[in-house]
Amino acid sequence: MVDEPASFELDLSRSSDPARRLAGRVAIVTGAGSGGPLPGIGVATAVLFASQGAQVGIIDVSPGRAANTLEVIERIGGTGMVVVADITRREECERAVAEVVDRFSHLDILVNNAAVVGGAGDPFDEEAWNRVVAVNLNGAMLMSKSALPHLRARGGAVVNMSSIAAMRGMGSGAYAATKAGLIGLTYDLAYSWGRDGIRVNCIAPGHLFTPMGNQGGEDMRERRRRAGLLGTEGTAWDAAWAALFLASEEARWITGVVVPVDAGTTASTALGLQTLEMRSPAP
Repeated sequence: MVDEPASFELDLSRSSDPARRLAGRVAIVTGAGSGGPLPGIGVATAVLFASQGAQVGIIDVSPGRAANTLEVIERIGGTGMVVVADITRREECERAVAEVVDRFSHLDILVNNAAVVGGAGDPFDEEAWNRVVAVNLNGAMLMSKSALPHLRARGGAVVNMSSIAAMRGMGSGAYAATKAGLIGLTYDLAYSWGRDGIRVNCIAPGHLFTPMGNQGGEDMRERRRRAGLLGTEGTAWDAAWAALFLASEEARWITGVVVPVDAGTTASTALGLQTLEMRSPAP
C-alpha cells in the first residue's frame, strides 16, 4: 500500500542541528509557491531552508501561491519574502534578485526549481515546447546570470532541479529535453564558476508524490511507489533534504554532481525491477 499523503508537517528529526545548518544564509527558491495541501519541491525546499535558519526569497509567478508558502514559513518561525516574477524575462530575474538582496543584504544560495510540463497530446507541439524551454531552461540560466555577482561575493551555491526524465525515456518531450539541459548547464557552470568559489550541483528527482507527479490516481501512485528499488513512496521533502545538503557547508567540497533522489529507479533496469517484484511482492 502507498504511504499516507505528504503534508506540510516538517520532521526535523532528520537534522542533527535543526536551527543552524543555513544560519545567516540567504536563499532564493524559484517556483516556490504552493497551491494546496500537497507540497511540491519548491515549497518544501523553501520551508526546509527557512527552518534551518535561512532567509528565503520565494519566487513565483503567482502572488497567491507565493503567499501560501510565506505563511507556512512564518508559522514555523522562519523568515521569508515574496517576489512575484516571470523568470522567462531577463529584467524580471534581475529585479527578483535585487529585491531579495535589498531586503536581506546578500545572497548565498540559488535553487532553480521552477518548471512546467508540456501540453497534453503532441510532445513536439511548438508553442508548448517553447513555453517549457522558456521556463525550465532559460529561466534557470537567467536567474543564475542575475545571481552571479552576489554569489561570487559570498562564495555561494546553486542547486538545479532536474529529473530522472532527463536520463530515461518517458515520453515527456520538451520536459525531458529541458531537464537534460539543466544537467549540462550544471556541469558547465560548475566549471566556469568554480574558481569564483561558487558550487553548482543538480538533483534529479524520481517518481515523487507531488502536485506535478500526482497524476493517474491511486493506481498510478502505487505503480510509482513500486518503480523504485526501495518500494517506498518519495515526497517533495526527500528532494528538499538533498537540496539542503548541497546548499550547506557540509557539501563545501562537492560541485558538478547530479544526485538522483529516486529510490534507486535509475540504478536498475525494467527487467531487473520486474524480477525484484517477483522475488519480493509488495505487502
